[in-house]
Amino acid sequence: MQIHVTEIEPCKLKIQYHADPEQLLAKKNEVLNVFKKAPVPGFRKGKASLDAIKLHYRTQIEDSLKRAMAEEAYHSTIFEKNLRPHGTPNFTSAFLMDGKFSCEFQLHTKPDFELSNYKNLEIPKPASTEDATALSERMVQDLRMKFGEAVPYTDNDFVQIGDNIIVNYEGSMDGQRIENLVAEGEMVTVGSNSLPDFDNNLLGMKQNETREFSIKVPDNGLPSMAGKTVQFKLTVITGSKTIPCALDDNLASKLGKASFSELKDYVNELSQVQVVNKFKLALTEAVAKRLVQDNHFNVPQWMALSEARYVAHTAKVNWDTLNDVDRTRYVEIATGNVKLSLILDKIRESEPDAQLTDQEVFDIIKRNLMNSKSGSSLEELLSQMNNSGYLQVLMSRVKDEHVLDYVLKNARVVE
Repeated sequence: MQIHVTEIEPCKLKIQYHADPEQLLAKKNEVLNVFKKAPVPGFRKGKASLDAIKLHYRTQIEDSLKRAMAEEAYHSTIFEKNLRPHGTPNFTSAFLMDGKFSCEFQLHTKPDFELSNYKNLEIPKPASTEDATALSERMVQDLRMKFGEAVPYTDNDFVQIGDNIIVNYEGSMDGQRIENLVAEGEMVTVGSNSLPDFDNNLLGMKQNETREFSIKVPDNGLPSMAGKTVQFKLTVITGSKTIPCALDDNLASKLGKASFSELKDYVNELSQVQVVNKFKLALTEAVAKRLVQDNHFNVPQWMALSEARYVAHTAKVNWDTLNDVDRTRYVEIATGNVKLSLILDKIRESEPDAQLTDQEVFDIIKRNLMNSKSGSSLEELLSQMNNSGYLQVLMSRVKDEHVLDYVLKNARVVE
């Protein structure tokens, strides 16, 4: 066989592959063996001659052989050229003619770099998060609101914290309308917005009232808007208030508990678990940041751009309408994400204890889905995730989290 590799751009290769006649003959025999028991009109099952099978299934045999040879071309290239592939190959051509096979495909590879030390890392102890008692009280109040009675607005009602309202609004900056800040008939829970000043400007409004106000975008917002002032024009269409549940056994029964005392004990336990999980999350984020800082290599532009589009999509931002400043910021975030993933992948290759099989990962995802109490069946959820491509993304994340756990277990937390 002949394999010619051309680097199109960093970590993006073009492969030209030509198979030896012996390879093609061996693979053709394998494919023919699969078709030997296939039914052929005019013959009893399994009794058709080889010539009859070749004639009847000529197109299918050729397609199967072409696919089998393309797969062999990919695996042979990986082995012979000692490549570390990233994703699946993209075949641009495959020819099968006169006892010869050749193909051409593009292949993305992982960048090669020397892994820095990842064992016995010293990680500063994160600042204390919310204590379990305060969190427990807040969770109880949230449950009161969740299971409370929703009462529609009357003409005399006005917007208060905790109300659910339907609004139309339009945001603009320097007289220019901002498409990402335009909505009609959007439901807003007052007090839960990521921009507190936005909610504060709604307080006291009544049905069908329109108000204009300005807020300053936080520094951690989109770079093109951070620190600038946005003008809003907002109308309250309607809304409802929530009368909280009483703190009694009736609230407990809504959550499957026998008494309010039992509910309190359950919430206390849950809050303690959440505090522990938040502390672990802070440690994990510190480990991830340290790994990215300690490893020095360039992330291929195509990798960063692909991840940037995904990050924007998950943030419900239209990549095509972003300006250059905001795109650059998303690419910066994506570059860090990709870099961390590549580092974790290399640690995984070196440490058997940091590895999970695909079946183990799949089982973890299924358990999490079963605990999510979704209205859809497990099979429906998995099918939807697979069709959207999210299942593969989630499997990669589970594997990365497992590696981070491995590094964290071998790290030392210092005061």
